Order: sequence, then C-alpha cells, then structure tokens
Amino acid sequence: MLERLSLDPAVWARTETAQTSELLMAVAGALSATGLVASRHVDSLRIDLAAMQAYNSASQQDPPLLSLSRSGCEFLRLLESRYGSDRLVLNLFRYGVKAWARETCLTLNRWGHTTLKNYELVLNRSIIIYRSNQEPGDERLFSSLMLDMAARIDTCADAIESLSARLNAWHGNPVPNTEDDSAEQVVAERTGMRGIVHDTAPGHDEEYFVRRVALELATLAQFTSHFTTQITTNLDLPANVLLEMRSKWLQTEATRLSSFSWPHGPGIVSMEVARNHLMMVLSSMTGALLDIEAESTRLLPGRLASEIESLQRQRVESLRGNLIADAMLAGLSAKDAEDSVIGLITFTEKHALSAREVITSELNRIHPALMPRTLERFQKLTAPDPLAQNKSAEKSRGASKAMHLLGRFTERSQRLPLMAIMIAVFFAGAVAGGCGLKTAPKSDIDDLRPEIPFRNKP
Repeated sequence: MLERLSLDPAVWARTETAQTSELLMAVAGALSATGLVASRHVDSLRIDLAAMQAYNSASQQDPPLLSLSRSGCEFLRLLESRYGSDRLVLNLFRYGVKAWARETCLTLNRWGHTTLKNYELVLNRSIIIYRSNQEPGDERLFSSLMLDMAARIDTCADAIESLSARLNAWHGNPVPNTEDDSAEQVVAERTGMRGIVHDTAPGHDEEYFVRRVALELATLAQFTSHFTTQITTNLDLPANVLLEMRSKWLQTEATRLSSFSWPHGPGIVSMEVARNHLMMVLSSMTGALLDIEAESTRLLPGRLASEIESLQRQRVESLRGNLIADAMLAGLSAKDAEDSVIGLITFTEKHALSAREVITSELNRIHPALMPRTLERFQKLTAPDPLAQNKSAEKSRGASKAMHLLGRFTERSQRLPLMAIMIAVFFAGAVAGGCGLKTAPKSDIDDLRPEIPFRNKP
C-alpha cells in the first residue's frame, strides 16, 4: 500500500508523530490550566511522547495513538476515560484535517491562478471539443474551456474549505456538566477549534466530510482528464502519461473513499488504524494534485506562445501572397504588386486600422501603384468571421467570469497563509508556555527519574 501511495513511511511517521504530539500537549496544557489533571500527568506525557518519537524513528512506524496505547501511556488512558476512544481518535482526525485542507486548498488555488494566466494567452483561439470516442464535436473558444477548468478548481477548493470548517469543533465529554463545559472550551481554544460538540453518534460528520471530499476530487479529476484530452488533441501534443496516471489514481481513490465508514464497535486500535490510513490516503491524493497541477500547467505556455506566433505569421504571409497574386493578374509588375501590397499592410499596422477603415483617396499616398481592386480584395480577405459576434459575446462573458475567479483566488491566497502564520505563532507561544517537548519543564512533584536530564531541578 505504501509503495502504491508513493509515501515515504519514515517521513509519514514523523509527520503523524509530530501532529499527535502537538495535539496531546495542547490538550494537556488546557486540562492542567483548568485543574483537571495534575502536573505529573503532563510531565509523564512528555516522557511518553519522547519515547514514541524514538520508537517511530526506528524501523517501526505504528500509528501514534496505537504506539502510545501499547506503551501504557497514563495520560492517554485518562483521555480515553474522559472522551472515549472514538471521540479521542476523531478529535485527532479533525485536528489533522485542518492542516490537510489548508495545504490542499493552497495547491488548488495556485493551480487555478496559473490556469487563469494561461487563459489570457488564448482569448481569440477556437478549438474543437472532442467527445469521449475522439470524434470531433462543437467548436468553442479555447479561453472558455480554460475558464471552466479554473472554475472547477475554485469550486473544489471552496467545497473543501467549507467541509473543513464543519469539522472545526472539538468533541467534548459526552456527559458534560458546567465545569466540564468550561474546561472543554479551553481545550477547544488551545487546539485551535472554534467550539465544542457533544455528539451522541460521533463519526457521522467525519464520514460526510470524507465522502464529500472524495466526490469533489473525483469530479475535478474527471474534468482534468477531459481538459487534457482537448488540449493534447487540438495542439497535437503527445499524451502526458504521468498526468493521466495521477488523474486516474485520484478518481480511483476518491471512489474507494466514497463508501468509507468508521469501524463498528470502536476501540482505539481499530479507530486509530482507520484514521491513520484515511489521513495517509488523503495526503497521497494531495500529492497527486501537486503532480496534476505541475503537469497540466506545463502543457500550455510555451507551446501556445510559439503556436500563436506561428499562426499569425502564416496568416500575414497568406494574405500578402493572395493580394500580390491578384495585383499581378490585374496587370501590375511583380515589383509594383509586391511593393504596393506591403505598403498597404504596413500602413494599416502602423495606424492601427482595419481594412474597412482605409479610405480610397489614401491609396495613391500609400503607393502610386496601389489599386482600389487591391483594397477591395484586402477588405474581403480580412472580413470578420460570421461567428465573430457570438464569439465576442462569449469573450465578454468570459472576461466577467475571469475577473470574478481572479478575485476569489487572490482573496484565498492571502487568507490561507495568514491562517497558517497565526496557527504557527499560537503554538510557538504554547511551547514557550510549557506545552512543548523541547522545553525544560519545571514540576513541583518529587523527581522520580533523576536520570532524565530535562527533569533535573534547577
């Protein structure tokens, strides 16, 4: 499974261990501040977490709570008796989801913003929309397809943010009293949650989160495959194997997660194994999104810029050749025909005029050999596309949509890093206050383990 998920077991174990340690120390600090646990429990937890870190840095990489449970962690037993093993594991899941959702939305937001930049490169380009059987279908503006892709990315990011916000509450004591409620409020604040819930059936909201996220990511992966097909087919690009593999992997894992449910008759072992596996899959899906972002955005800029420039050159050369040939048929010499046509094209470009804006009386000033016939031919060859009016309306709608999406991506890119900084500052303060593993904690309890350096009294 780990190879298929492309996750380094050692890196994953360190990440999970660090996140679990942060949460448990924040809870310990909150319960200690409200007088519900003695300082010896906090000191004991530090020792157990240090031992877990050493254990999980070795060849074994057990889920953190499972590792603590097997070692007989006293504080973990205290939390199990207070919340139950299911609520304890679900709180750890909710805590992990916050960081996962933030990183995933940052990836999606960056991808969407880049897609909007590429949209500007293809404002006047038309493409053929190919069906699933590779049969050509309707023609539409390339820019509209790009906007659809950006909108799909924005919808996915918005859904993940909303779903994550629903889980931003702490599962409190299932049988609360006034004292417990005030203590749980402190716990919620210390862990960065916005409130507390006393669910009679914990796990329902978490299952809903997983299934909805799976649906959103599967839909995004499907549209990405469609988008990639249109690009590679219209631009005659080779298939991007990595992009196809990551999109299919994302769809497969999303489909599997759509039927996820927590274990029946929950115990800390089954619940923690399920949580660890679930977070592993979600993290792997974010990794797939990073690859999809990199590969899908790499398809476009260089290829489009060179192709648009080449097409523009071809149009000018074709137009000039037609006009010169027609002028020669009308009796001009090759030199006069070429000079007069080049003079006409140069005049329109210099003065930013369309062919219809050139006045017949100006022809002699442009070039003595220039004929009204050449101007008429020029106007005919550069006449607007019969579908130009529809395309103009489509571009106008697209411009409004692009501005709306740009505003959303910009706002999200400013908000998410700010949240990350606030959380980092908060936990830095918590560590400085005696809730971290790297401090030298002081305790009034008699030193029972003087051989441990950080427990020596000053």
